[in-house]
Amino acid sequence: MNINWQKLAQIKELEPYFTKDFQGFKNKIENYLNIWIKISPEDLDKLALIRALEVTNGCTQWAYRRGDQDCLPLEETQKCMKLSMSSIKNKEILLNNGKVIKYTGKLAQLMDESRSLYIDAFKNNIEGKEEEFYAISTAQFLVHGEERMNKCFQIIKDNYLSLFTDFFIKKGENYVKPYLSAYD
Repeated sequence: MNINWQKLAQIKELEPYFTKDFQGFKNKIENYLNIWIKISPEDLDKLALIRALEVTNGCTQWAYRRGDQDCLPLEETQKCMKLSMSSIKNKEILLNNGKVIKYTGKLAQLMDESRSLYIDAFKNNIEGKEEEFYAISTAQFLVHGEERMNKCFQIIKDNYLSLFTDFFIKKGENYVKPYLSAYD
């Protein structure tokens, strides 16, 4: 995996951490990469799907919180949140064809770790946890790669287009794009 670290350092969310301690933040990402690259392709497919769902929901929620002109109405925004949160908490995603993607064992543990970091960083405002969350999140996107993430966003579109709308699914895709293009 040939990562262009300078390209990663230009991503708005990551820039402060690379500026503060380039090597230290790089090391954090690499530590998570060493964990995530050992996951089987089938399990990475599942984990990438939950990330695509989380990111799409995040774009939807932030648009509403900021009062963006194109945000969804409150009731629809809440439905998006409910789908995302119930999928994370119940460790399963229900698709339109009746298929249920389940997250058990190590996958459930990895999801819980990411969720815990997110909550500590953005809900509890614990110092250092935001940087840690961005390190694990970056590693996840790098390991998932462009092809896998594109497939997962297509699954989100195929199953939840009426909920998130094409607009917010594209916002999710655009959010992860800089991470996925950080290869030499």
